[in-house]
Amino acid sequence: MTGLAAFLRRQMLPVGLIAVALIGLLWPSPGRMMAELPTQYVAVSIIFLCSGLLLRTDEIRAALSAWPATLWGILAILFLTPVLGAAVALMAPLDDSFRLGLALFCCMPTTLSSGIALTQQARGNTALALLLTVTTNLLGVFTIPFVLAIVLGAVGAVDLSAQGLLVKLCLTILVPLMAGRLLRLRLGDWADARRSSITVVSNLALISVPWMKFSQSSDRLAAVAAGELLILIAAGLVIHVLYLILNGTATRLFGFALPLRKAVILMASQKTLPVALTVLALIPDEALSPQTKGLVAIPCITSHLGQIFVDAFLATRWAKDA
Repeated sequence: MTGLAAFLRRQMLPVGLIAVALIGLLWPSPGRMMAELPTQYVAVSIIFLCSGLLLRTDEIRAALSAWPATLWGILAILFLTPVLGAAVALMAPLDDSFRLGLALFCCMPTTLSSGIALTQQARGNTALALLLTVTTNLLGVFTIPFVLAIVLGAVGAVDLSAQGLLVKLCLTILVPLMAGRLLRLRLGDWADARRSSITVVSNLALISVPWMKFSQSSDRLAAVAAGELLILIAAGLVIHVLYLILNGTATRLFGFALPLRKAVILMASQKTLPVALTVLALIPDEALSPQTKGLVAIPCITSHLGQIFVDAFLATRWAKDA
């Protein structure tokens, strides 16, 4: 039992996401009831409060000297990969909601924690990975609304106010993140000693958002064919591989040192699930119905899981080569 509990604790996010998908599909009423309350906004605030509390920024200064790699990483994460990924997503032979979800996920900044962990495992430049995480997630609050408005406008079915989304993102991401960062100044040692427990709280909050979305969309989800889900998973993997090729080729042409290349390739090829689900929750129901949001969440989750599995394999191989 101890071994099973340890496994579930380590793999809490992927196991939890699969579990809430099944629960939302088979027993939707509790999730629908919670969705009527401001639960999702509380959950989002908890996620970014925990992120700020756990975010170590001590190593960032060490990465500032590698400004060419930092500059490419920021441009790739916030602008190049959204354009490339959304272009592929909107051509995929999928339902409009799934194409929309893939495009939305492609517009996100880099991951908040897994990219740093994988960079460390691959023996890449962890300080650069941390710098790219902090920089793109802060800048992303200001770039995502406008990039997303253009991309979703290309679908033709979503009329999104970039300014309205920007205000909501500042309130739900920046404010809790900064609050968590300020708390860390006083409670840093306490937070580090309880990092595992705080991560569990953050994961539970993250898992609760798709649970509510799946519950609201259970009727439409039940009608999704297995073949379409396989195509969706394949499309997400294709987009991620294209990101890896783009960043791998660019970092080789620029002549970055190998540890810098590893950090940029991993960080600039990943997208963050918490911010994607936050943005999805903040899109007004007039622009995207609650039932459609559940379908849009599926590509975000499958793409997130796909990129983690691919990059874990890549990081392990790099570690062995090193």
